[in-house]
Amino acid sequence: MTPMKSDRTLMKQSNQQLVLQLIQGRGPISRKEIAQLTGLSPAAVSGITAELIERGLVQEVGEAETEGRAGRRAVLLQLNARAGYVVGVKFSIRAIDAVLTDLDANVLYAVSLPFAFAERARQSAANTVPDEVVAVTVQTIERLLAEAAIDPAKLVGIGVAINGIVDAEAGISRFAPHFGWRDAPLAAPLAARFNIPVYLENDARALAIAEQWFGVGRDIDTFLVVAVGYGIGGGFVVNGKLHRGALGGAGEFGHLPLLPGGPICSCGKPGCLEALAAEPAIIRQAQALVQSGAGGMLGQLPALTPEQIAQAAASGDETARRVLSEAGAWLGIGLAGLVNVLNPKLIVITGEAVHWGHWYFAEMEAQLRARAFDGLADVVQIVHEPGGNDLWARGAACVVLGELFGATPRTEAEAIRISFPLA
Repeated sequence: MTPMKSDRTLMKQSNQQLVLQLIQGRGPISRKEIAQLTGLSPAAVSGITAELIERGLVQEVGEAETEGRAGRRAVLLQLNARAGYVVGVKFSIRAIDAVLTDLDANVLYAVSLPFAFAERARQSAANTVPDEVVAVTVQTIERLLAEAAIDPAKLVGIGVAINGIVDAEAGISRFAPHFGWRDAPLAAPLAARFNIPVYLENDARALAIAEQWFGVGRDIDTFLVVAVGYGIGGGFVVNGKLHRGALGGAGEFGHLPLLPGGPICSCGKPGCLEALAAEPAIIRQAQALVQSGAGGMLGQLPALTPEQIAQAAASGDETARRVLSEAGAWLGIGLAGLVNVLNPKLIVITGEAVHWGHWYFAEMEAQLRARAFDGLADVVQIVHEPGGNDLWARGAACVVLGELFGATPRTEAEAIRISFPLA
């Protein structure tokens, strides 16, 4: 293909994606409004929207109240959310979760298969993805598709979310500390099995994509998603762009070193935030108090989980309150650092920690606001977003939708890759 033809292909793909993005984000919207917002000519917009309608991605949904000459109303366009479907997969410590969404990220079906990920992954040969992991992931997706009974031709792509450092472009998990994986190719075997694009992303960044396109971060240019549970991770949108970093490691907020000589983290280093404020830290501190005889109600709990400890705190147990407050304080100190560096308007807290109660979050917010640089915390809105593993899987699905609606192709090959599922 000649350079000139290649440039035209890229331009056409870019314009189509721009128009589709506007219809998805602002629809119902008229062709005139699209032309005004994009700077494209009315003729170009008409040609692009005609093609999108022919492909079933866009539909006409009535007329505007008033626009243009008297007696003539503009036809409104809207995304056809059922024109395609996306699968999102989340690898958690104890299960593989998968969801099927439409093009508006609405979860239509969800399945979960228990899987002892961490133990089996650590027993596998170095630098490989265990065949069993891929096999169970395929089984999970096949079960999802069978229950949904959709036309496989309408499947746009698969998004996979995992913790740690992710090379999204290569589809490789560079380092997943919870699973003991290094340089594990996850996307390629799934793409070969289902013959559609598979996108790999860090799990917290996947949630940030979901919030940017379909959630509370939709109209905010700089915000943070912080996921707290068994581990701690972050997804950062800065000036409207998801920040991945040079090696795909941006957002490893849980491995912020805070306490020299502190407890050993899952990454093998001492004193990380995750080792001070996440689930294992809370359980470790509670167990130490019980063993010392100073556990209060904690020694009577059926299980030492953060949720049970939160219930004890709500019942008035001072020891439980102290355990949660100390962990929450460390999280607040870490968040203050992020506020000072990134100056966000919004912080979304999600993950299992949303259920850890007042004592954890009261101290978190107190430390955040006390330690943030002068005035920076005043503009920060903190939102708690509860949700189970299907929320994470939805985030993985949104990685695919972000490619469809938001990515601007940089090369001809990338243009073809992005447009392939719905071409």
